[in-house]
Amino acid sequence: METRALIKKPGVSRALYAAALLGALLAALLGAWFVSGWHDVRLRQEQARTAPVKAAEAKADELGRELRGELEALLSREVKRPYFHYQNLMHDPKASIGLSVTPSPLAHGVDDALVAGYFQIDTTGRATTPTINDDVPDLSEPENLAGNRAFRDQVTRDLVAVLTPARQQAANVMVAVADPPPHTHRTPPTTQSTEGTGPGTAIQGQQAQVYEIDPSSYAQNSVANAVYIDNSGNHVVYPANVVMDAGVPTPTNIAADGGVPKSVDPPKTQPAITSLDPPKIVDPPRVVHPPKPKPVAPKPVTPPAPVTITVSALAWQTLPFGGSPGLVAARQVQTPDGNLTQGFIIDRSALTSQLAGKAGEMVAELRSTNVADATTTTGIATSTTGTAASRSVEIAPGWQLTVAPNPRTLLQAARDATDIARAFLVRFILVGAIGLLVAGAVLWLVMRAEALARERSQFAASAAHELRTPLAGLQLYGDMLADGLGDQAKVRDYARRMSEEASRLGRVVSNVLGFSQLERGNLSVDAQIGPLGEALCELADRALPALDRAGAVLDLDVAPDLRGRFDRDALARIVGNLLDNAEKYGRDAEDRTIRLAAVDNGDVIDVIVSDKGPGVAKDATLFKAFSRGVAADGPAGLGLGLALSRSLAHAMGGELVHADAEGGGAAFTLRLPRA
Repeated sequence: METRALIKKPGVSRALYAAALLGALLAALLGAWFVSGWHDVRLRQEQARTAPVKAAEAKADELGRELRGELEALLSREVKRPYFHYQNLMHDPKASIGLSVTPSPLAHGVDDALVAGYFQIDTTGRATTPTINDDVPDLSEPENLAGNRAFRDQVTRDLVAVLTPARQQAANVMVAVADPPPHTHRTPPTTQSTEGTGPGTAIQGQQAQVYEIDPSSYAQNSVANAVYIDNSGNHVVYPANVVMDAGVPTPTNIAADGGVPKSVDPPKTQPAITSLDPPKIVDPPRVVHPPKPKPVAPKPVTPPAPVTITVSALAWQTLPFGGSPGLVAARQVQTPDGNLTQGFIIDRSALTSQLAGKAGEMVAELRSTNVADATTTTGIATSTTGTAASRSVEIAPGWQLTVAPNPRTLLQAARDATDIARAFLVRFILVGAIGLLVAGAVLWLVMRAEALARERSQFAASAAHELRTPLAGLQLYGDMLADGLGDQAKVRDYARRMSEEASRLGRVVSNVLGFSQLERGNLSVDAQIGPLGEALCELADRALPALDRAGAVLDLDVAPDLRGRFDRDALARIVGNLLDNAEKYGRDAEDRTIRLAAVDNGDVIDVIVSDKGPGVAKDATLFKAFSRGVAADGPAGLGLGLALSRSLAHAMGGELVHADAEGGGAAFTLRLPRA
């Protein structure tokens, strides 16, 4: 008892130490992996969540560059446009001479998709557009006449009060022009920015332009409609500030000292073109050349002083137009007859449609910082409330382009971030479970090794004890026979006892060898059909003397003619072990009868060995090597008999089971196939 405790305790301690070490190692590895992996998960989640925002910022920068480039290209073209292009009819000094007018390049509509329309406002506040000619209606652009009139009416309602030249003179910086040489066109220094000083913002890098044209060209542009009607053969009365000189109109308000315009009061009303009946133009415009003058004697002619026209730089202004903020580019034109305001309006609907196509699924907005504006430019019907912060890019003074991720994209990004964490946790749990299984397997191997070590130690002690008893009997009776001691009449009895002890020793050795064969996997039997009843009777006769001397009674209930499939050696081992156990464990019983019976149950034959002893405890472990169904102070044994017997029964195609015997005790049944 004490020896077994000493053997068991170190094994348990080593298993506990191994469990603690494996647990600490596994916890350290999994903990380190979780900390580093979760940090990486957080970084990847942040990248997944911010990816739509970064994509929106990149898209905002891209769209902002494209839009600024288009607006700058538009301004570069419009800066070079002459002032007389903003009227329906014009006279181009570079294209023709004499009395002639042609339609303006803007008379047939707008060619640029970003421009909603061009306009001109004179000092009196009268707004005109190149596509409409009120004096000669047939020259108005016919394809979109209603839209052109609506545009002009909108300019009159929204822009005239703000962009009348008298108001704009205080808001824009005009460049002082020195006396130019005759018939030249020069550009003064760069116009200073007026940002913060008025409603307009001069475009940085632009320069005010100074035009010097001959008086006749200036006069024809001033009264282009009258020139057109006159060339059409209808009588017309020119305004008072225009006189006909050799058939060519000339302005009368031009200074004689270098062409600087005189200070004249602007007319209170627009000069009217008078005729008996409003002309109806049928033929297209034609160029009418004045008649050649009669040859006269040459006289020295002093060329007339050129007319100076000063055009200021274009300035962006944000003004209400059509119920929403509009982006307007305006400039001032200084003429001898008064100042004009010319400009164009950006078509916001075309701009927003263009942005909607380029923004894709993102939410792009174009808004003015001067006027409350929150019109979404994309076709996505989503509110920007609650969306991620968007990048704002300035595309023009006072105008910002913002691009924000689509809410669906943000929701998908949130799902992706959740999936990243979920995937990591699944991997962590799987790897942790595998680690626990591996640690459990290692711990089981350690515990199994310790259990095997204890079993070997127990086996060695049990085998020594089991072998010592028959060896002691053999030595005792051998010495008595060798020395002639004892009763000489009992010599045969001594020899029989030595045979029984040798037989008992043989069973122990046979069980050990059989278990060794079982462990190596080479335990084999040769089961054949034979006289099972006869073999059982022989085994009973062989065991009867030993049972009688031990005080046990053998009750044999076997039919001699019973047949079954069995192996004689295996059957002898099984029955011998069962009878030996019944004798050992029933020694303290009042009735020491051991019953050996064989029952024919049809397909199987049951060989039953039962006793009247204390039986087997309910929590006992049977049929396991080195495991016994009694306490440590029970009869000596190796714990190999039942394990070996069941293995032999299985090898013969049968089974060995245990059941409580009727009236108490234990009963073991060997089931063998009949055929």
